[in-house]
Amino acid sequence: MNYWHTGVLIGVSLFGITATCAAELDASYAPAANQGAPTVPTLVRAAPPNAAIATLAPVLPEYAFEIGARYWYSSGKLAKDLYDDPRSAADLASRLTYSGLASHAFEGFGKLTLPSNLFLKGFAGVSGLHNGSLNDEDFPPGTVPYSSTKSAQNGGRLGYATADLGYGLVVNPNITVSMFGGYSYVSEKVNAYGCTQLVGNPDICVPAIGPGVLAISEQAHWRAVRLGVGVALKPFDRLMVSGEAAWLPVVQLRSQDTHWLRLGSDFGSFAGPIPETASGKGFQLEALLSYQVWDNFSIGLGGRYWRLNARGVGYLEQTVVGVTDPAAQPMKFVSERYGVFVQALYKFNL
Repeated sequence: MNYWHTGVLIGVSLFGITATCAAELDASYAPAANQGAPTVPTLVRAAPPNAAIATLAPVLPEYAFEIGARYWYSSGKLAKDLYDDPRSAADLASRLTYSGLASHAFEGFGKLTLPSNLFLKGFAGVSGLHNGSLNDEDFPPGTVPYSSTKSAQNGGRLGYATADLGYGLVVNPNITVSMFGGYSYVSEKVNAYGCTQLVGNPDICVPAIGPGVLAISEQAHWRAVRLGVGVALKPFDRLMVSGEAAWLPVVQLRSQDTHWLRLGSDFGSFAGPIPETASGKGFQLEALLSYQVWDNFSIGLGGRYWRLNARGVGYLEQTVVGVTDPAAQPMKFVSERYGVFVQALYKFNL
């Protein structure tokens, strides 16, 4: 093969291609018939790879709304101490303790979280109180000898509600700390049926009063200010451990005691329910272990403990028929409730 001849042919071919391209390029710059100067082509610059990202709208923070339902099984007590007329003595006169107050409460709850991490949360529930008992004690020197009676509790009611406004601080993706303040309301009504003497006092509940007879009722309304902190930890994917502690620095109690078997118009009888007022402090604790089943749905198991304490007065003498110079008698109240709950929650991102 003649390599020199082949190279000449390749060179001529390339020269022809180059000449053709040059001719086409010259034609693109040639002036049009109605124009006096050549037209300069406009070069379009390609967009950088990240131009699309730069033109996206910023991602706005979301509102989050949670709503759910709980079943809370709990037990509790409601107790009070009544002291003598303070003008004459400071002795303990009577103590009434309602205990074993089992509750099966159904509860709704919700939480709204704003983009600023402010939140509003709350819950409310109701239940009957169908178990428990009343131990009614009367002490010397007002009652001689000492008396202790027992009655069955039935037909009671429990209602409660809480609302809080707070702020959540995201420490890291797995830890959130919150602070909140709010209001708590608890209503308890208990009924004591029948009466049996336990220690031999011959004058009180002798013979025994039958279990179908309503003897005493107590209706208590607790209102409190809440100040608390909460912590939520996410140790594993989809698993959350959380808890909160609320101090109740201001607790107000309005209650009334009705001794049904002593109502009447005779001297020494009660003209109606005995009003009672008190104030004090308390706390409410809660812990929860929850599992995120789906992105917006979770289930949980938790526990609670509530305690309310108050000191005040009972207007017993004002209610007794025939007392001409009544005085309010000092009283002390305690309400306690503890139990476990299960819950289901759904979260909306708005």
